[in-house]
Amino acid sequence: MRGNRRLAAIMFTDIVGYTALMQENEKKAATIRSRHRTAIEGQHQIWHGEVIQYFGDGSLSLFESAVEAVQCAIAIQKELQEDPRVPLRIGIHVGDIVFEAEEIYGDGVNLASRVESLGVPGNILLSERVNQELHNQNDIYTQALGHFEFKNVKTPVEVYAICNSGIKVPTRSELKGKLAQQKKSIAVLPFVNMSSDPENEYFSDGISEEILNALVKVEGLQVIARTSSFAFKGRNEDVREIGRLLGAAHVLEGSVRKAGNRVRITAQLINSADGYHFFSETYDRDLEDIFAVQDEIAQKITNRLREHLSESKHQQSLVNASTDNMEAYTSYLKGKYHFNQWETEGMQKALEHFEKAIQLQPDFAEPYAFLAVCYMMMGYSLQISWTEANQKSNYYASKATALNPDLVEAYFAQANNKILFEWDWEGAEQLVKKIKTIAPGRADVIMPCAIFYAVTGRVEKAAAEFKRGLEIDPLSVYLNMYYGDVMAWLGKYEEAIQYFERALEITPNNRSVYELAGWSCLYKKDYVQAKIYFEKIEGELGYQFTRSANLGICFAMQGKEQEARECLTKVLAMDKEIKEISLANDLALLYTWLGDFDKAFEYLDYMVEHKLGDITFVKMDRKMDPLREDPRFAKIVEKIFGEYA
Repeated sequence: MRGNRRLAAIMFTDIVGYTALMQENEKKAATIRSRHRTAIEGQHQIWHGEVIQYFGDGSLSLFESAVEAVQCAIAIQKELQEDPRVPLRIGIHVGDIVFEAEEIYGDGVNLASRVESLGVPGNILLSERVNQELHNQNDIYTQALGHFEFKNVKTPVEVYAICNSGIKVPTRSELKGKLAQQKKSIAVLPFVNMSSDPENEYFSDGISEEILNALVKVEGLQVIARTSSFAFKGRNEDVREIGRLLGAAHVLEGSVRKAGNRVRITAQLINSADGYHFFSETYDRDLEDIFAVQDEIAQKITNRLREHLSESKHQQSLVNASTDNMEAYTSYLKGKYHFNQWETEGMQKALEHFEKAIQLQPDFAEPYAFLAVCYMMMGYSLQISWTEANQKSNYYASKATALNPDLVEAYFAQANNKILFEWDWEGAEQLVKKIKTIAPGRADVIMPCAIFYAVTGRVEKAAAEFKRGLEIDPLSVYLNMYYGDVMAWLGKYEEAIQYFERALEITPNNRSVYELAGWSCLYKKDYVQAKIYFEKIEGELGYQFTRSANLGICFAMQGKEQEARECLTKVLAMDKEIKEISLANDLALLYTWLGDFDKAFEYLDYMVEHKLGDITFVKMDRKMDPLREDPRFAKIVEKIFGEYA
């Protein structure tokens, strides 16, 4: 393994408390050191590692395989659990190393050492890079511990612990003081409905979300998005575990009791590292004072964390009373509650409540903005025609911005409309800039920004936006899915699969995730795994046309034309039978990979003529790679993007 520079798996080990033991009992210390070296040498021989250096109570070694380095570490720890026990901690990183004479150095060596020093006796800690190498190892289990700052390492590093049986997994409290403090972050959990009427769930959810949105306005504070924080609704999870999973330094939890015109809100701000309560308050108010209570809670949180945010107390109001009509406000909260259910029936109920709020107070801006988003989403999910969706969404968005020019939901709807329905790229770019200015901390509005960059060919910029979104909303299915797709476009297939699998952990049996994961496997010619993903689509989800189209492409890429054409026949039959949705995209791709470019462009032209959404991704979507050299492809791009191309 000798050479000037190479990539390697680097393992550091260290006997915890060895120096103190030497002072107390030299004989016992010598026995422990001997056991350590015997285990190291024996297991390294089995797992093909090379010990580079011993330094008293520790060692440095290299492996050509990160998997073998981890397997070796597990074997060492299990061997040293037997008496006399050796309190050993192990750190592993994959990185660049430099050999010079008898010395070894480099950033990889430095980081491996830092990861090892973080641990406790009996554990094995890994950098994120090592964890990625373990993706397909079914007998090795890991657990994320969070991001950490290390000396001479520019950016925080996500660290994982091996959690196989018999291996110690350190808690956040055991690692206290070493956690990265770069995240001035908070997760607002859904407040518990303590009212006698379970129907008041909409109210407790609404109060939580309003406080969350107020905190988003605080400069320097990262607020975990609703999607992720509300994933813990009804689950009796320890706040320290919630903080770890969401990457939040603080957690706000509470309850709401509503009775008639009175409301009692309790709120507790907790340090997620050790469970320490910064404060616990109870607010008894009339319903008319609800905005003042929300602002009071948000201000108290902000000022409690002021040592991280600024030198002085935060004085700016974070919650403005959007209406003085409590009946209209109640209807608005009910609308948001149903909107967040993401179901066809829920969307219809949301429309009814938002419309009722407007009837009760015609100058109430927020319901207009949410109506704009509702209609945009209904068009995208084919519940209504794209023409109707575009018209109604833009109408309500315009009404909202006329009443309140800072409502980001309205711009969110308009930006999506310009990207998906109108293909107005200059207009979309202006709206993206507007969104990024007025709501830089909102994960939900990152989506149109990232999609705009992806559609217009700026994939690296899109990846950065999706990555930023995942920091705020780590449990978002869509952010994980789209980030995985962008990684696949960039040729990072293993990383793409990792994010698709994360999305499936959050929402199993997601058709879109199975499809994109299958395509990532096709790109790297792993046809067996691609077929496994595609076959899950029909078996578990009932999307026969999607399954048939993708399986057909899989067969075509392998040269199995007969099987591919059998799939084509099925899709053509379904295209005649299913009137609600167009299968033009599926057929265009099938004909593309069967080599019938004339037919492929026939369907692509149809998609352009009818402005079917998937066609807007032609610039970067690798599914259409075989067509790119054909002169007709450039004409398709020009029709979509015009001078913006």
